[in-house]
Amino acid sequence: MKLVTHKYFLMSLMAFFLAFAVSPLTAQVYKTVDKDGNVTYTDTPPPDGSQPIDLRPISVIEAPIYETGSKQTVEGEEKEIPLRELRKNYKDFAIVSPQQEESIWHPETPIMVTWNTKFQLQDGMMMTLFVDGVQKESTTVRSIPVSDLERGEHTLRAELRDAKNRKVASADPITFFVKKPNLYTNRPIARPRG
Repeated sequence: MKLVTHKYFLMSLMAFFLAFAVSPLTAQVYKTVDKDGNVTYTDTPPPDGSQPIDLRPISVIEAPIYETGSKQTVEGEEKEIPLRELRKNYKDFAIVSPQQEESIWHPETPIMVTWNTKFQLQDGMMMTLFVDGVQKESTTVRSIPVSDLERGEHTLRAELRDAKNRKVASADPITFFVKKPNLYTNRPIARPRG
């Protein structure tokens, strides 16, 4: 009961402080242009009597909420969840980017491979990425850069393993294509005369 009361007290206290922190964010914004055409944005009303401008709403991207729970607490003791239960929890493990059959044109920077699952990884769990059948990296990071890919078709595969290196889940393989210009892309087509 104390934990619940403490939690609601902290949430109320945080809401109180947020109310004060947000008030400067709702301040008026003015746009002024000087004689040289330089534009300045300010929260102080300019002497020329300019009216405040309307700003577009700020874009907000909510972070995903991960469910926890690979260990169960029984009478104050942590008990490891069986592999069968882990596999059930992580059955949604998937590569989300690049997408199946996606064509990536002119990749000048590394291609970001992103994976996801609704459950938070448990201690010791790792994701292993395979590019064209070759193991690249084992990590807990959900976005991995892959560079030096040649033009053509490539396959991604991923496995999720627990702290004992047992396979918990496998993501469906993804096939994608890297498209780069070649020497003949911008050459004029020879047409017969006649």
